[in-house]
Amino acid sequence: MCLRVIEKFPVCGCTYHIHAIDACSNYGRHAVTEKVIYVGFACQQHGGK
Repeated sequence: MCLRVIEKFPVCGCTYHIHAIDACSNYGRHAVTEKVIYVGFACQQHGGK
């Protein structure tokens, strides 16, 4: 299974970081699974400060 980790802020939904694909031996022959990990609270733009 190929996996891509995406880090997002839970309050505003903005993306913090998208990691490179962790490819398996079948890379390119099936869809990439995306895993969302929530970090922090809100981005600087939506944090209210």
